Amino acid sequence: MKDFIHKTWIGGLLTALVLTLGLAACSSTDSSGSGSLQLTLVDAPTPIEGIEAIDITFSSIIVHKTSSAELGDAQWIVLLDEELSAAARTFDLLEYVNGASAVLGSASLESGHYSQIRIIIESATITIDGVESALTILSGTVSGLKLTHAFTIDANVITEIILDFDAGESVSEVPVGSGQYRLQPTIRTVTKVISGTISGTVTPTGVDALVIAYDAGTTTVVTSTYVDNETGDYVLPALLEGSYDLEAVAEGYVTGTEAGVTVIAQTDSGDHDFVLATGGGN
Repeated sequence: MKDFIHKTWIGGLLTALVLTLGLAACSSTDSSGSGSLQLTLVDAPTPIEGIEAIDITFSSIIVHKTSSAELGDAQWIVLLDEELSAAARTFDLLEYVNGASAVLGSASLESGHYSQIRIIIESATITIDGVESALTILSGTVSGLKLTHAFTIDANVITEIILDFDAGESVSEVPVGSGQYRLQPTIRTVTKVISGTISGTVTPTGVDALVIAYDAGTTTVVTSTYVDNETGDYVLPALLEGSYDLEAVAEGYVTGTEAGVTVIAQTDSGDHDFVLATGGGN
């Protein structure tokens, strides 16, 4: 009876882990063909004297595969949702200089080529010498600021697009000396892959082993994958740079562990192999 309860519990644990992780638990053989996109905001230092804040409230940020698509098209994918609170959609550009950044939005996307980003701005203010004033927005409020920046999403990879929102070029006083400012967004885009992978083997083969990655030093599951029953190979994809703890779990075997595995973007951290011993550890 004890063995039956133990086996039932372990089987349920493995099933629950896979169902809970969903898309995050894709294996190297995942046929879903999806990856992830993250938009990150940075700002070049502004030369406007006395400036204390430039607050931009974004209405939404969306992407599309076709460069000619208009807003009524049903195929737009939302990265920043207008249903979020205004506070969650408001960013002070001056907080994101000298290496600081903010994640504007993210989404899981079908792998493939994308040709357009639309940034729709709801409102903007500027604070100079303690006085907050509205910025007149010249573009980006109705149809959105159209960025014809092509990028590719690969399956099981996290791609980052950095939006360098140059406040110094985007904000101007018109006419000079009037105290009236306008916003005409100038944005430079940079695309890079920010994820890496962990790979290795688990033996014996054919035991339906599951490899789980946790944030290092925590019990927070980041992703997991089943091991190939024929070869014993596994790959944990789409991991952000950082440190992870690994577990290899199979019914009837002692759990294998490895702590502090480092992931570097665009790199596979390989040879994290487990040899599981039979026993009651699970």
